[in-house]
Order: sequence, then structure tokens, then C-alpha cells
Amino acid sequence: MKISELIAVTYGCLISISVCGQNWLPEKRDSQVKLRLLDCYYDKAKLVKNQVIGSDSENWEVKQTVEILKDGEQSIYRFTFKAKRAMDNVGVAVAFDEYDWTSDNFVMIPAVVYNGNRQRIVNREYATGLDKSDYFRKDLALTSNPIPQLSPEFGAKSCIEVNVSNTATPLIAYLDRSKERGTFLFTDQGIDVKEEVKDHALIVEESADRRVASFVVSAPGVREKKPEFIGFSESPDRGVSVAMGDEITIRVTKINFQSKDVGALYNRFMRERKAHVTAEKPRNLIPMSEVLLKMAKNIDERYYVGDGAAFYCPENANWMSYGWVGGLMNTYPMLAQGDKEHLEKVKNTFDFALLQGKGKSGYYYDVLGADGKVINRDAAKWIPGIGLTRKNADILYWMIKQFMLLEKQGRSNAISDEWKTNIRQLADAFVKTWKEEGTWGNYFAIESGKIAAYNTTGGAMAVGGLALASLYFNVPEYLEVAHLAAKDYYDGFALVGFTSGACGDILQNADSETAIALTTSLMTLYEITGDEHYLEKTKQLADYTASWTVSFPYRLPKNTALAKLGANLTGAIWASTQNKHGAPGFCTQSGDVLFKLYRKTQDTLYADFIRDVIHAHAEGIQPNGKITERLTYCDADSRGSRGDGGQTGWNETNGAMMALEIPGIHVRKDLGIAYAFDHVEIKSTKKTKSGMILTVSNPTAFDAIITIFAEDAATAGKPLGENAFLDWKQKVTIKAGKSATVKI
Repeated sequence: MKISELIAVTYGCLISISVCGQNWLPEKRDSQVKLRLLDCYYDKAKLVKNQVIGSDSENWEVKQTVEILKDGEQSIYRFTFKAKRAMDNVGVAVAFDEYDWTSDNFVMIPAVVYNGNRQRIVNREYATGLDKSDYFRKDLALTSNPIPQLSPEFGAKSCIEVNVSNTATPLIAYLDRSKERGTFLFTDQGIDVKEEVKDHALIVEESADRRVASFVVSAPGVREKKPEFIGFSESPDRGVSVAMGDEITIRVTKINFQSKDVGALYNRFMRERKAHVTAEKPRNLIPMSEVLLKMAKNIDERYYVGDGAAFYCPENANWMSYGWVGGLMNTYPMLAQGDKEHLEKVKNTFDFALLQGKGKSGYYYDVLGADGKVINRDAAKWIPGIGLTRKNADILYWMIKQFMLLEKQGRSNAISDEWKTNIRQLADAFVKTWKEEGTWGNYFAIESGKIAAYNTTGGAMAVGGLALASLYFNVPEYLEVAHLAAKDYYDGFALVGFTSGACGDILQNADSETAIALTTSLMTLYEITGDEHYLEKTKQLADYTASWTVSFPYRLPKNTALAKLGANLTGAIWASTQNKHGAPGFCTQSGDVLFKLYRKTQDTLYADFIRDVIHAHAEGIQPNGKITERLTYCDADSRGSRGDGGQTGWNETNGAMMALEIPGIHVRKDLGIAYAFDHVEIKSTKKTKSGMILTVSNPTAFDAIITIFAEDAATAGKPLGENAFLDWKQKVTIKAGKSATVKI
């Protein structure tokens, strides 16, 4: 079954999860009333009652201001609730009601809810995959562990309660598909109570007949159940105690706009995501050159030497975990060193991993032990012989890219014919599966090449991999299949508004990893074909990817480790709607597609996006040079902690990739502009007859070697392609805390 058919899948026997027992809908339906101010009383985490605050309220006096902007499109509401008497276990809320609603409409809360999360729900333990009965079923609906969701069952309770710590941007967004109208409700993090912030809750509830929906911002946020890494637990949320005269303020910016589809909604989201939240500049902590040194050192420490085997381990075990978290990907920055020692280590890794660990189909198993034997892990532990589609897609893309890197370095004689043969067989396997089944699914049966779990966008990286393989091996059929897969994946995204299937430790939830993978693959197709419609699709997927990326400096509780460091988590990437945590960088790549978009469009939103990601990565680097994957403020996972002590291989790899594939400073000589991605500041720019002069300061505690990529309109119009960093010859060294004049 193709991803574009998901909307029509029969759900069959469902478990519908509703942990929201309270009622936020209007007591009486009146389509003329679009906004309600609510007085809320709680018993622990349960809403006992809420009532509309009128002029005769015994509890609250409300001052309301509304500022109308952009020809009535944008309304900035500010509600100040002043307590008329002392009260305990209370709160207030603002509810925006929509009538003539339908469950066909799209609802999104960034990083936690996509298309209302109207998925089939099952109860599975972490990293165990689907139930055995769900494999090899073409009619399988997208399946998730329990998450906040609007119910897919007509007539069932349908309510979502999350708070701002559960989301990458404090926003509820929805699209009325029939009216082609989008709505954004932006708000703040929460309210200050005793020098700490109590987050707002973001609540969506639909009536049983789905004709009415209420969108609520409550202060403080009191969820009846707390979303966890998997499922829910008892909520720690409580109402507040107020004295007479105390005030609670809720600000909501409501934007109504024309939006023909979810792509248009994400495009508008990209324009607005940082415009309505408190912004702070990212902290300049560690120059990219220093990040590369630290991360490469960490990767070298993962080089395993044993009896008859030597290879770069991507994880904290002596095995090869193909793709996903760094297997045959952490070799890329090591090859980029350009020296003999690292070439030998990479060659040993390729010999170990490419020449074994694969099935008759041409696909590779997920994990290969140091003894050369396949290890069944995660889902494969329960269904031996299956493998995550995404892992093989990563291998195809990154191996072709590394072949191209070696050739560009003038070391093509180092590329083994056996490597090429195995990677070509892998490309052939993807082509064969597509031609037989019209999709790549979520898991493969590695020996037969048949799809073991259907649906999802898990093979997104194979689109880019086949496109590169068509160039490298000169096989037009690879590009033909890449076109077909790109269309199917894009059509599925355009229909449901999210991508899924990248991660082996979750089920089929929406995730950020397929988001950046499909964005990158579409850009690869654009650069290879020059077809402008791929550029437009790349922008839409990049805009969607931004919804997984923290847009504001969340204020952590003061006693947390990251708060004590003054961390700014803007730019952290959330993993999925199941694994509710933020991390340093994309899993697993540089995100250079965002730089390519900026270079092509001169839209600084894409430059700001990848700059934020680069700077957030540095927030995760610890004093010993190690890095953790935990960079999160979510109360479902490692809230504000420094995580695992810096034992995360994929963050080493993506950090090195960013330092290589994105220039420290990009300069457009013809326009007289320069943009700093690195942890430096451009103090001044001056255009000269022969080029430009920049004054650049390095405010960090480390000496910086800054890569300069300067070009004009003629070169900027050409595709950047792969491994472009080898052409960026200009480097400037600036000592810690010093400034320098840079001539372009």
C-alpha cells in the first residue's frame, strides 16, 4: 500500500486513547460566540468545573485588550485576570471555538501532534516493534503507542491536553480543509509563579458529533494525565493559589489566513514561528573547527580492533549498526580528514560491513556483531530476519556520497570493486522492491526483499541515494524509481501533513528524521535534474521540518543542570511524537539542505534555521568534549539534565558533518552581504572593487579556524552538489576573544 492511500485505510479493531476526561466544550452551542474566558477549579490534576467568566463573576475581574494587525488577519489578545478573592487550586483559560468543524481537518501542535495524531493505537514496550500479527499486512493502518490524540473513532471522546514543555513552539495550528483557511494560536511559555514558570496547557477538544471544536490555552497548564516517553502517567500539574488582587495574564496571537493545503500552512508557519515568542540570539560557545576536532576524536575512540575485525562503531557496543545512528556514516568525516591513517580505518570498516551482514536480496541486516554474525535487535528480536527500511536507505545514500568524496579527493583507487558491487546490489534491491510493491514500507524481510511492515516514509533517504547512484553508476532506472518514490512520499505528506517510519525504537509515529531525510532527498533530485517543482517541494518539507525544531529559549526550572549553565535550547531537534525529547542536531546528517535552500533563495529564515541547529549542538557538548543526545526541556524525558554523560555516537557524527558541510561564513560578493553560521560575529562588512572586507570577532574561549565560502550570482545559481566543502579554500584563524579583518 502506498503512503498516499493511508487516509483511506480501514482501521479495523482500534484502541482509542483519551486521557482527557474533562470537558472544555461550550455548554451551549452558539456560533456567534467565538471566544470564552474560563474560570477553572481543580482537584489535584482533575478539572472539577470550568465556567464562563462574566461581568458578575465572583472570582475574577478581566481586562481584555485586542490589537488588530495585517488588515484584520492577525489579532493579539491580552487577557489579565485579577482575583477578586483568595482562592486555591484554581486557574483560568481562553477557549476559541470553531463551528461547522469536521474531523477531516488538520490539527498540529509542533513536535507532539500532527493531523490530530488520529492513528491506530496499540500498547507495546519500548523498541519491540509491532505485534507479530501486524507484519506482512498491506492493510495495516499507521500504528502508534499511546500518545495524545484526537480520536479516529466517531462519537468517542476526542481531546488532547499537552503543555508547552511538550512542544517545540507554543502554538496550536489547524487547517479547515473545506474552507481552505488556516489558523494559528500562538502563546507564551506560561506564567511566573514564585520565580518559576508554570507552563500553559494547549488543549483541543472535539464534540462527539465532531461539529464543534474548542482550542484552549489554560494558565496554569493542568493536564489530567502526563504524556510520557511511552504512554501516560499521573499528572504532577496542579492549579495555583491566589490572593485577592493577584493577576494572571494570557497572551494569544490569533492569525487567520488563506491556506489551500498543509504545505501552505507549513509555509506560513515558517514565516511566523519565531515572530510571536521571546527571542534571544544563540550563544556563541564553540567554533565549528573545534567541534570538528572534538567530534572526530570521539569517533576515533570508537574504532574497534579485535580478532579479524576492525571498524568504526557507531554506538556504545562492539558492533556495526548499519545506518540510522551512524553506521557507515561516521566514516564520512573521517574520510574528509584526507590522511592515510583514517583512510585505512575507513577501508577496514567498509570491508567489514559491506562484504557481510547482508541477505540474498541485497539488503543489509540491522546489526552485525564483531564476530561477523547478525544480531537481532529491537523489532528483529521478535521477528528475526527483518530490518528497518531506513537503515538500508542511509547506507545507499552515504556510501555513494563517500565514493564521490574519495574521487573528488583524488583517491578513487582506494574504492574497492567489491564495495561498488555490493552498493549497486543494494540499489538494485530498492528498485526491485519498488517495482514489485510500489513502496518500501517500514521494514524489509532481508533475505527475500519483501516488505515486512507496510506504510510510512521510512525509505525517504533512498530517494536521494538512488538519485546519486544514477549519476555514479550511470543507471537511468535508478533515477526513474527515485522520481516515483519522491512523488509517492510527497503526496502522502501533502495528504496527512507529516512523515513517519525512520526510527527503530518507536512504532510508526510522526518523526523529525524522515522529515529531514525527505527534505534532503528532494533537494538532491532538484540539484541533479534542475526541475523547479522539486525546489518548491524541498521548501515545503523544510518548513515542516522546522516544526520539529525549538523556536524559542524555553525557561527551564532553575535547579536543572542546563538552566544552571544558561543553556539556550533554541535549535534543538525533537525526535518523534513518541520519544518526546530534544537533541543536538538531526539524526543523522548535517542539515546542509537548509544551507542550500538559503543559498538558492536568499531567504534568511533557512539560514537562521540551520544556524540555530549548529548552535544548539554546541549546547550539548560537555567539558570533556563528549556530547549527549539529551538537550530537552520536556517533562517526559530528562528535563533539563545533561543526559547520559556524553556517550552518544550519532551526535558526534552529525556535529562533525555540520562542521564540514556548512561554511563558517557565506559571502555573496555581488550583493555585499555575509552570513555567519559559525560561533563568530560579523561586526562590519565593506564592499570593495575587488571583493569585500569583513571584520569578524571570535567571542568564544577557543581559537577558531573559519571556513569562508564566497561566491557571486553566477556561481550561486549552480547546484552545490555533494562534498562541496573541498572547494572552500579560504580559511581564517581568529584567536579566542579576538577580532580579525578578512579580505574576500
